[in-house]
Amino acid sequence: MLSMHESQWRELLSLGLERLPHALLLTGAAGLGKRQFADQLVRLMLCERIVTSGLVPSCCGDCDGCRWLASSSHPDVRYVSPDNDDGDDAEAVSNSAEGKGAEAAAPSSIKAKPKKRANSSIKVAAIRALEEFVFVGSHRQGRRVIFVTDADAMNNIAANALLKVLEEPPANVYFILITSRPDRLLRTLRSRCRQLGFVRPQPAAAIDYLRSLGLPKGSEALLALAGGAPLQVARWHETGQIDGLKTLLQTFQNPGTNPLILAGRWDDLLKKDGNLRMEFLVEAVQRWTVDAALKSSAQLDSGAFGGWRGLLQCRRAATHPLNQLLFLEELASHAMRATGKLTSQQRVMA
Repeated sequence: MLSMHESQWRELLSLGLERLPHALLLTGAAGLGKRQFADQLVRLMLCERIVTSGLVPSCCGDCDGCRWLASSSHPDVRYVSPDNDDGDDAEAVSNSAEGKGAEAAAPSSIKAKPKKRANSSIKVAAIRALEEFVFVGSHRQGRRVIFVTDADAMNNIAANALLKVLEEPPANVYFILITSRPDRLLRTLRSRCRQLGFVRPQPAAAIDYLRSLGLPKGSEALLALAGGAPLQVARWHETGQIDGLKTLLQTFQNPGTNPLILAGRWDDLLKKDGNLRMEFLVEAVQRWTVDAALKSSAQLDSGAFGGWRGLLQCRRAATHPLNQLLFLEELASHAMRATGKLTSQQRVMA
């Protein structure tokens, strides 16, 4: 992951580990390794015998701080995550010290399929519970770290409570917040944090990383569905979602010319694969449409623009379509219109 995050480490450690900001906000799309980056940073902050060599210092792995983190029992770190958290954006793991194995990004075996995501939020009680931790002395006379995953899941009351804590924290207390949706955070809360952005890696770097995980041949093709985020692809392998996603990718590679047939293929896939959500399918269709339009030499006309507008409307209605098959037929028609794949007769009928 270092090759993908080299610029972030250089920016953060430009003044040394002793000059870290007291509130750090990691932002970027899902699957870009924000969580893994933050976990490594926490280990560095709490290690008591840091090895300073190379671009990023490394923790010794043998001091009390390292051993406590490895056993999820360090007294000077607190993890806060949404209720019913099921590992959003391939990075949020359990609300315990060290995240129960967040160090290992490579999936060694297929794990249980994830449960469907419930409405989740970080409530004010979780934030107020931190006050005693913040304003009571450190157990190890060193740094104390508060780690908030999916920070955008805080409701307004919780966000304002955190804002009050951030205004005048003790000198040795540090906050690390992670979000894929920074626009959902309070503006005043964002202003209290130093933001560190994560962007999609270059395709070659993403492919090299997937190969370093030992994933099956052809896994790099799924980067198209993951928006170029390699950790999202790794997550799909962990949760056994690969077969359904490969089938979805095949519908994009060979969509045909009839939107009704294409919609039927999507409908069958959604019914067979309980892990595939309509919202994800619509987002994937939009991404496929963008890629197809960029590769096409055809000029955009009013019909194509109408297709784009239709896709945006589908995105807004994806959560609760009244009739799944009819919705998918509309989605397929808009996508084919946007990419110029509809015949003139089909355009009239659409």
